[in-house]
Formats: sequence, structure tokens, C-alpha cells
Amino acid sequence: MPEPNVFAAKRLSRRGHWSARRRPLLTILLTLLLASLAAAQNWKQVHKKDEERWAKATGLDTFTIHKLWRSASRVADEKDDDSRIANLDLTGLAERHDVLLVTYAGENNCLTLTVFRQISESKFKKIWSVEQPPDGTGFCDNKFGSAAAEATNGAIGVRVPRSVADGEVTYTVYVYAWNGITYRLASETQMKGQ
Repeated sequence: MPEPNVFAAKRLSRRGHWSARRRPLLTILLTLLLASLAAAQNWKQVHKKDEERWAKATGLDTFTIHKLWRSASRVADEKDDDSRIANLDLTGLAERHDVLLVTYAGENNCLTLTVFRQISESKFKKIWSVEQPPDGTGFCDNKFGSAAAEATNGAIGVRVPRSVADGEVTYTVYVYAWNGITYRLASETQMKGQ
């Protein structure tokens, strides 16, 4: 009796041929699904580390920082939220018992500024937020540098790089000040710096 040739090509049925062609697609889809689940878990860890860092820097507890971050977020599900804390300023607006939270998100690290009124040691009320200046360009990093925001002497300053000339970056500086009712754009100036 002749030995069977195990290396001989087998003819696949239509069903076998079709599912053999689908296996790589299913493998890719499964890999993408697992990667997205891992990324969601990664964001949770990133946010937890951010909260711990800012708790240490400010003296607020991590639960309060988490609540502030979630109140500032525009994303319904925190697992999908890529925003991070850039600044949490407890002193610059303290005269009115206000706190500035600056978050950044997206490919260009666009800033969102949110002001909370401190009601008690751990209770805060969101009173104001802005994501872009009146020209609609956004407070975003770009090829000229990084955007930044801070509160000083009761006003909020946002610095956005706009161009480079002779090795110096030109920034647009937006200043938001309290007008008795809310924070409003008080000035917009151009400033050179490095």
C-alpha cells in the first residue's frame, strides 16, 4: 500500500477556502479589540497617576481632584477621556475663593480652562470654562511651541505661540479677568519670548 503524501495540496471546500481567507481579518480585528481594551485601562492608570501627582502638589485629596477633572471634562465616559491636568492653581484666584484647573487633550494638546468656586474644603462649584479665544483658534500647542495657562493676582493668563522670527517666538497672550459676574477676556496682546 502506498504511503499517503502528507504534503500534497488538499482541495478546500468553498466553506473551508472562505474561512481560511477570513482568519487573518478576524485575527486583526481581535488584536485591535484587545489593544483598545488595553488603552482604556492605560488611561485609567494615567489619570490615577495625574491625580496622585496633583494631590501631592496641592494638598487636596485624590478624590477631590478626580471630581474636579471629571467636572471639567466634556467626555461622558472617563475611559474614553484623553484629557490630562496641566495646571491646578489654588492661589492665583484665591481672593474670590476660585480655583483654576487647566486640562489638555487631543493631538495638539489643546487647553481647556475651568474655574471652580470653592464652597468648602472638598466641595467645588464649576463657574466658568473656556476652550478657545474669540478668534476660535484654540489654546493649542503648535510647531512654534506649547500653550500654557496660569492664574496670577486674580486674573488668568493664557500664552499661545503664533510664529518665530529671528529665533524668538511670538506669543498671543490672552488675559481673562473677573468682571463682577464672570470671567471675561480683558486683553489680547502679542509678546516676544523664547
